[in-house]
Amino acid sequence: MTTSPTTTSPMTPLFEAVDAATGRKAALAEAALIWNSLFLNDVRIVIRSEATPRVSIVIVARGARHMLAWTLYRLAAGQALAGVPFEVIVVDNASDAETRTLFARVDGAEVVLNDENIGFGPACNAGAALARGPYLLFLNPDVDLMPGALRALLDTFTEFDAVGIAGARLVFPGGVLQEAGANFRDDAQTTHPYGRGGADAFAPEASFAREVGYVSGAVLMIEAALFGQLGGFDDWFAPAYFEDTDLCVRCHQAGRRVVYQPRAIAIHVENVTSARRDDVERLLDRNRARFRERHAAWLFGQGPQRTGFAARDHDPWTLRVLYVEDRAPHLDLGAGLPRANHILNAMAGLGYAVTFCSIHGEREEPGRLTRDLSTRIEIVEPCGEAGLRHLVQERPDYYDVLWVSRPPNIERTCRVLHDLGLTPRDVGRSRIVFDSEAVFALRGFVTEALSGAPAHGPALARACAREIRHFAVADHVVCVSEAEARVLRASGVPNATVLGHALTFRDDPPDFSARDGFVFLGSLAREGEPNIDSLDWFFSDVWPLLRARMPDAHVTLVGAVAPSIRERLSGEGVRILGRVDAVGPILDAARVSLAPTRFAAGIPHKVHETVAHGLPGVVTPILAAQIGWPDGTGSLTRDWRDPAGFAESLASLHTDDALWTEVRRAGLDRIRADCDPTRYAQTLRRLCEAPTFA
Repeated sequence: MTTSPTTTSPMTPLFEAVDAATGRKAALAEAALIWNSLFLNDVRIVIRSEATPRVSIVIVARGARHMLAWTLYRLAAGQALAGVPFEVIVVDNASDAETRTLFARVDGAEVVLNDENIGFGPACNAGAALARGPYLLFLNPDVDLMPGALRALLDTFTEFDAVGIAGARLVFPGGVLQEAGANFRDDAQTTHPYGRGGADAFAPEASFAREVGYVSGAVLMIEAALFGQLGGFDDWFAPAYFEDTDLCVRCHQAGRRVVYQPRAIAIHVENVTSARRDDVERLLDRNRARFRERHAAWLFGQGPQRTGFAARDHDPWTLRVLYVEDRAPHLDLGAGLPRANHILNAMAGLGYAVTFCSIHGEREEPGRLTRDLSTRIEIVEPCGEAGLRHLVQERPDYYDVLWVSRPPNIERTCRVLHDLGLTPRDVGRSRIVFDSEAVFALRGFVTEALSGAPAHGPALARACAREIRHFAVADHVVCVSEAEARVLRASGVPNATVLGHALTFRDDPPDFSARDGFVFLGSLAREGEPNIDSLDWFFSDVWPLLRARMPDAHVTLVGAVAPSIRERLSGEGVRILGRVDAVGPILDAARVSLAPTRFAAGIPHKVHETVAHGLPGVVTPILAAQIGWPDGTGSLTRDWRDPAGFAESLASLHTDDALWTEVRRAGLDRIRADCDPTRYAQTLRRLCEAPTFA
């Protein structure tokens, strides 16, 4: 079968893949070694029996004894890493006698021996009839599931609404991408696996979850009840080909979704049990015609028909967003990136198809890249201006919304588009949203004032004018607080909308007596940032006073930290954890947070996050003004120019149960009102979606 071309990425692959043919030879050689080792060493393949399996794995075998041994060996060896209890059912379609000798060395799998080859679909149906699990996984006998793939497939049914079928990221032996979901086009081929032949199996285009037209039957999970309702695989397509595609379309027609899950990675050797190529092509042509006869009117007779790049998605009505930011926004990085993290995840939660494009980011390992970002988001990192140019040229008329965060990135994006002869409207066809993230001119103004340099109102006005010069082309300008909205409006931006943070909060956070110590939350990765300045001041001017008042005082610093900064801030009573995957337990253990910021712009996510965990703190006036809460609401406000007063407030909040409880209660009440996720999602929809009725 011919395949559709994949997109090309300007990024360097994470590893050097070998060509598919070489990888296939290596896999076949390994499979032969496994087969012979079983017999040479008199070893058995033991699959642990499960009383209540969640997944029933159905494998249809037809010869290819080496690869069958390879697949069963991998399943048994990886059972502890699967993340979910499973059973294995093997339906053998009249294999040769030598292949069947393998079954005498397999324990824990149910084996059905057919006297004749009844075809792939009918054999799958026979295996499914014996299944005990609520989910079925149809697995080809030449597949190696990577650790956690089974759990990832199962999670898909809860991560998305109305999922009926989930499929995996298929990779050829050697690392070449085989398939990242598949879709349909109204052409001679009809079916188009996405990304086939891509040199980078972890390319952004293959690394995000989405609804697709169909997934390969090589690794296909379906609810057992739905499989029964649909009547299983249709015998009309026997002996093979298009029965999996037909099942996926019937799943769509039943109102259920077919979803590609990139976290489920599988090595698929492909075509190890196929007949002669001429016979394969004959069956493909016959069953393609049958498939089109049954489904062409449903597939191509309704809704807008997307072609070219856009055909990678199944749902033509999905709102598509291109989001431009500094780098992949993780919660542990600070500098406004946690807010972008919330926006992106909220967009994914609303069902938007989001492409994230970084301007400055360095490529991360895929396992770390999605640690706190939805796998529904396509993350192109690093991208840079050259990558943005490539993206825009490769995907014309694809995006409905262009969302650009931070004035420097707005400047770069407009420059790239201008050089291409385009405008932002050519990219965001429905909505252009410029997110100021923070009024940078205001931060510079405060920084200069702190350093003793002249800081005049006209200079601030001129800096603001330069910062917002592109804002007029946006449908919406987003900012983080009412204070900054007022600055923007005073500078001539009438369409400023406040979008802060969306936070969930604990109903029963630990109380005063269950906590102890102080905590600081924020990135410490770069010199010159507000967090570094604030802690340099804190440890120089406040910490000695606090330790004199409380000799056993201890503080925990949480956030990415540069080695030189770690060394400088280390001292008695100071614990520097650096970046952590889960900050919740640390915040639950501390009694008081501190945010001694002297200059900043935007709205401090770290204050919102600590308050949401029921952890009150002490902040400076600049943070209090950004948040807009009265003194004593979640935090006490003390001026950094009064180190003794700052130290006294920290000590009082740490030792006074009644004060601590009242400040916390007021903060939790306010966080419920200001950071409500439902209201946040409604604001986001108003920004991104055009109204049905004006």
